[in-house]
Amino acid sequence: MILSLTAPFGTSISLDFRKQLGEPVELQAFHFVTPPIEFRLLRGDLPLQEWQTGNTDMYDLQHGPGVEEWPSRGHRFINYLKHRRDVMTCGVLSKGLIMETRGLGLSFALLVWPRDTTCRRLPGVSEGMIAEVIARS
Repeated sequence: MILSLTAPFGTSISLDFRKQLGEPVELQAFHFVTPPIEFRLLRGDLPLQEWQTGNTDMYDLQHGPGVEEWPSRGHRFINYLKHRRDVMTCGVLSKGLIMETRGLGLSFALLVWPRDTTCRRLPGVSEGMIAEVIARS
C-alpha cells in the first residue's frame, strides 16, 4: 500500500496513521513527488532528522531495532523510540509522527509506504475510506 498526501508548503502534516491502519503502524519509506523547500520528521517536539533541502530522493526508514541513528542516502535519522526486538529490521513508528515543511505558495505531494506487516485492517474501514481520510489530512 502507498499513501498519497498533499498539503501547502509551510504546513505540518500528521503521519500518524493508527486510526486508519491500526496499532502499531510502522513507516518503511517516504518520497516527495513534488518537494517543499525544506522538510523534516518530528515526533512531538523531537526532530528525527535535521532540516533537509527539498528533493525527490527515496528515504528508507528501515533500521535495526537497537539502532539509535542511521543514514539513508547521506541523510541521517535519529530513533528516539525503541519499540521492537522481535525483528532484524523495523520501520519508524507512525505514532505521533509529523512531517514539517517550509516554503510558500505551492503544494507538496508526498508518498508514504507503511510496512505491510504492521498494518491492521480495522473493522468497517475499507481501503477507499483510508485513502479518503488520508487525502483530507
